[in-house]
Amino acid sequence: MEENIPVPPTPQAVFKRHENFESWYSNNVQIQPTEWDLKLFFGEMEVQDRTVFVQQHTAIVQSWLQVKIMHYFLTLQLGAYELTHGKIPVPQSVIPAEPVPPSGDLDTPDTRMLYEYMKKVRDEFIASLTE
Repeated sequence: MEENIPVPPTPQAVFKRHENFESWYSNNVQIQPTEWDLKLFFGEMEVQDRTVFVQQHTAIVQSWLQVKIMHYFLTLQLGAYELTHGKIPVPQSVIPAEPVPPSGDLDTPDTRMLYEYMKKVRDEFIASLTE
């Protein structure tokens, strides 16, 4: 039988911008995971003489819990935008490459499981472009 354990009320959030708050544009994000958190490097990409340059300007580090919550809200925002405005076209040139299956000494049950997961997520992403 379930116990009725009282849940404390969620405190109200108050948002205040830091005195050094800045707003930047980013069209490039690089990701650096660790066991404890995820670091996101934001920058602006430019192409000059057929060479891609990325000027990174900001790095944000978030805990994995915050990443999971952010994933939920980003999924909602993207879905709402596409419901209102239609699917966002993704050029073939920026579609993530297929993951490479592990081989040799790197072919272990764990790396095989990770490969299968990466392949599944990419396949779902590709399918979502035409739904």
